[in-house]
Amino acid sequence: GYKHDEDGHLVIDEETAKNVKLIFDLYLGGQSVIGIIKELEKRKILSPTGKAKWCKRTIDVMLSNEKYTGDVELLKSGKNEVHYLASGNNPAIISKEVFEEVQVEKGRRSNVVRNENGAAKRKGFKYSSKK
Repeated sequence: GYKHDEDGHLVIDEETAKNVKLIFDLYLGGQSVIGIIKELEKRKILSPTGKAKWCKRTIDVMLSNEKYTGDVELLKSGKNEVHYLASGNNPAIISKEVFEEVQVEKGRRSNVVRNENGAAKRKGFKYSSKK
């Protein structure tokens, strides 16, 4: 969704930004990650690396990447991991509201739940976009 301008700043690449918006819209419209991949390949939209085939991981990372809202999470390494959020770091492709809706939906669709002790357990079913 981004490219560098002649000064090295991130700017929106309108052609690929359409794909980012489409992926978020499809997900909020009820499509599963596999459903999104099928739709992208049907439309002959190439992956960020220029391949005809998309990886599930690529879609999942895109749906979790706050960079598309104009924010970037920075990590200070060391004994204690400290995270910083740099707001307005780059132009936004999607709104913060859409990003947050996707994060809530991802949590709802997840087949992993945590009990009161924090232990992870799988639900007895998986999300299906089939109606």
